[in-house]
Amino acid sequence: MSLLVQLEQRTLVLTGDGEQRLLIPLDQGGRHRIVAPDAATIQCVVDALETCAGVGVLPASGGLLGAMTVADNFALALRYGADPLDDAASEWQHALQLAFQLCGVPEERIRSIGRERPMSLERIERWLVGFVRNLLRPPELLVLDRIFGGLSRRQAEAVITLEAVYHDVHPFRPTLFVDIDSHELPVIPDCMNRLELEALECPC
Repeated sequence: MSLLVQLEQRTLVLTGDGEQRLLIPLDQGGRHRIVAPDAATIQCVVDALETCAGVGVLPASGGLLGAMTVADNFALALRYGADPLDDAASEWQHALQLAFQLCGVPEERIRSIGRERPMSLERIERWLVGFVRNLLRPPELLVLDRIFGGLSRRQAEAVITLEAVYHDVHPFRPTLFVDIDSHELPVIPDCMNRLELEALECPC
């Protein structure tokens, strides 16, 4: 089966072999999920989604540049396209602190985390930093790519709680969980659509 992702009248349409498999309106918020049997199939799904404008993918690693500090990663993402001579461009720092606070990060940790490099952080904290970046610069559709793999039940519950913060801040922006099928997958509260895919023979 071949996958195709397109935008049609503010709706993301995922098609497999000419048949519509999943519809995600971009202006109605909500949670959606795609479950597939193996990593190769999920990677094909993610690759197809990334071809669509307005889709942002947040991997389990947080998607940060490892050679830069956390603060430099944020500066690069949040000041992108801003006039470097514009003093207002520095206002992102206040918004960043508020976003970390919304995610329950203690004040002391907020002050120290910016000096660290992503690879020195625990995996769940790297993901949190990437999540905060998307909280401040939300895509039209946020794809959460295999975020539960290797997490304990408590960590998975913490991720679900954080994802709820995204909907509190951006109630009309949808999220899409893409996961490898497992009996340990946590339930996504208020999930509007769940698509179960068979294994794909994908050239990617």
